[in-house]
Amino acid sequence: MDMVDFLAKVEATLLAKFNESSVISNPTDKGDNREEFLRRFLSDHLPSRYGVAKGQIVTKDGALSHSADIIVYDKINCPVLFQGNTAILPVEGVYGIVEVKSHLSKQELLDAMTKIESFKRLAPRDLSLVETREYITLHRPSRPFGAVFSYSLAGNSLGSLAANFLECHARIHDVNYFTNLACVLGTGLVHYEKADLGTGQKSLLLGTDEFVDIVSLAEKRHRTGEPPPEVHVRVIADPAADKSFGRFFVYLLILLSRMKVGVPDLGRYLDPDLPQQIVRES
Repeated sequence: MDMVDFLAKVEATLLAKFNESSVISNPTDKGDNREEFLRRFLSDHLPSRYGVAKGQIVTKDGALSHSADIIVYDKINCPVLFQGNTAILPVEGVYGIVEVKSHLSKQELLDAMTKIESFKRLAPRDLSLVETREYITLHRPSRPFGAVFSYSLAGNSLGSLAANFLECHARIHDVNYFTNLACVLGTGLVHYEKADLGTGQKSLLLGTDEFVDIVSLAEKRHRTGEPPPEVHVRVIADPAADKSFGRFFVYLLILLSRMKVGVPDLGRYLDPDLPQQIVRES
């Protein structure tokens, strides 16, 4: 089986379904159908430990996110607090979200990235207690991801999209709340890359945790008067054409494989004064 060919055919199928959905006159129904195409694929093809839903994310303080188009969560340990056309999920069990757009203009990109920023600001960094066979240890969850997925551009170019991506992040400033990845079917992807000037090697920079570590090290060395690290970070506009979806899916798998979320402590949702739950690790 040729995986590149398979994913290219999936991309063609998604684009064909997108074009077919243009006969739907109601904009809300049309958008819902286009989100569902991607949700269904991810639900069917991600490893079984990952759940996929549309809905809102809630914190133990009662704060609710916007209605996210696609939520990827821990299907094993994360309870679904409400399930209907949309779900409600506790933030500790959420890996990240994907915002889906039909046509990705600058304004639509900024709308999606602003929603991702707001969601990421809800994510706790609380330590959890994890009990193994030998001892109890502390665990801090990974920072969640946020991605933008679109079926087409809106009269703009991939290069201008990358410039808009960078412009929005300059406004946000804090890398904790950056969007990790943007994909436009049939066109390409926008993401970060790191280059090690010492070794001459370049590699993907997808995860927020790694990005924060790079920035934190640079800030620490600046404060102490040490030479800056030999790592350069830049935005990449990858004109992947019909390989765009394949790369998006693989990059999503890479992100998820490097992440570990917490186990929601629903007792503390009900009563903050209850003792902290100890998670038993098998």
